Amino acid sequence: MGGDKVSTIRTFGLALAATSVILAGCASGQTPEVQRLQAQNAYERGLSFVKEGQPAPALSALQEAVSLDPSRAIYRDSLGVVLLQLGRLDQAIVELSKAVEVDPRLADAHFHLGTALAEARRWEEAVAAYRRAVALPSLTVPDYAYQNLGLALYHARKYAEAEQALRFALSLDPKLQAAYYNLGLVLTAEKRPEEAKESFRRARQLAPDTPFGQAALERLRAMGDRRQP
Repeated sequence: MGGDKVSTIRTFGLALAATSVILAGCASGQTPEVQRLQAQNAYERGLSFVKEGQPAPALSALQEAVSLDPSRAIYRDSLGVVLLQLGRLDQAIVELSKAVEVDPRLADAHFHLGTALAEARRWEEAVAAYRRAVALPSLTVPDYAYQNLGLALYHARKYAEAEQALRFALSLDPKLQAAYYNLGLVLTAEKRPEEAKESFRRARQLAPDTPFGQAALERLRAMGDRRQP
């Protein structure tokens, strides 16, 4: 893992390629209110498909919602998240960028945009997006946002700021395994090996069989720590 993979979100978890979609409900003669209602229905249908683990119809429904009512940032945000989880980074970045343009106050959309930019290794842009997210009071996942901000700052070689962000994430959630692991990376870069080992040990203790737990073990072995099994 090496600290490159960022945490994304808690709501979506998709891994299936999407199909093309024929958008419905756009026939001429419909009133704006009817289209808004259809868009809301499509959006809710899309979220239901996500919860059911059906990514293709979820993507179709969310694309329909955006087409019917492009003024709702939450529709674009949700569509961007699904595209992100499908690995379609360029499309995800486009939709999430539009979401924050439509509503700059939508903190979670800034967070999701930062995550997409980080997955694309556009670290400076990711840092800027995460900073906008954590500055807004409506952010629903501040622990994840600060952890992701810390990782982006690490890759941008801004180690002091990265450490500060990661420690704040851990103050919000002391069991955030990714933050301990990434803090270990920062401390290693800062040539503080004993503190780094302690952080990697904590990451491993929290959940040894997860990818972060296994990566922490590899780091500890590479650093000459023989206490880990």
